[in-house]
Parts: sequence; C-alpha cells; structure tokens
Amino acid sequence: VAILLWVLLEHTTLGRSLYLVGSNEQATRYSGVNTVRVQISVYVISALLGWVAAILMMAKFNSAKAGYGESYLLVTILASVLGGINPDGGFGRIIGLVLALIVLQMLESGLNLLGVSSYLTMALWGAVLILFIALQN
Repeated sequence: VAILLWVLLEHTTLGRSLYLVGSNEQATRYSGVNTVRVQISVYVISALLGWVAAILMMAKFNSAKAGYGESYLLVTILASVLGGINPDGGFGRIIGLVLALIVLQMLESGLNLLGVSSYLTMALWGAVLILFIALQN
C-alpha cells in the first residue's frame, strides 16, 4: 500500500495537486487546479484505505466491532508527525511515515518485552506527540 501511495503522490498529477492544495489552497485554485476535485479524490482514497484496514481488522479478529481501530489512532497520528507530515498541511513523504512506523513498532515491541504496561506505552506515545508538536511550533 505504501508503494502504491508513493507512486500516486510522486508520479501523478493528482499527487502534485494534492501537495499544492496542502501548501496553499487558494493559490492552487487561482493557478487553475480544481481543488474541490482534488479534495474529493483524497476523501475517496481515504475511504478505500479505511475499508481495506477494516477488512484486515475483521480478518484478524474474526469479527466486526466499531472500536477495534481505536487503539491504533494515537500511534497513527504520532507516526505521521514523527514521519515529517505537517498537521497544518503541506508536504510529507511516504518514506518518512514508513520509517516512523517501523521505529515505533520496534519501540513498542521492546517495551512489551520489558514488561511495560500497554497503558504506560500509550501514555508515553501521547507525551512524545505533545513534546514533538510543541517543539515544531
């Protein structure tokens, strides 16, 4: 999935338009890009990726429940911020996101092997996220 998204963002008109809309939507609109179409495309792609994630979660747990993905929310936001994606919009790279996810998974596995509680791990992720966003601003 990451490779497909990288190709989409780096080698298509939609990807370039998406970066432009993220950096300055008004200037992008004035340059002739249909920003509404770009945003709708992003929502459709996000919905499809959410659907794929839901199918994988249902396969993993052999059932369906709305709250299965809640435990991944903080890790997802933290990986995005650590991977170099600006929460205010603009530029971000897929490779940074993938590397951040790998590092976070390794840290979580290490903490789990040391016997650290999953609640303490989530609190640590929250503290790192707050610290990193504060340092960015």
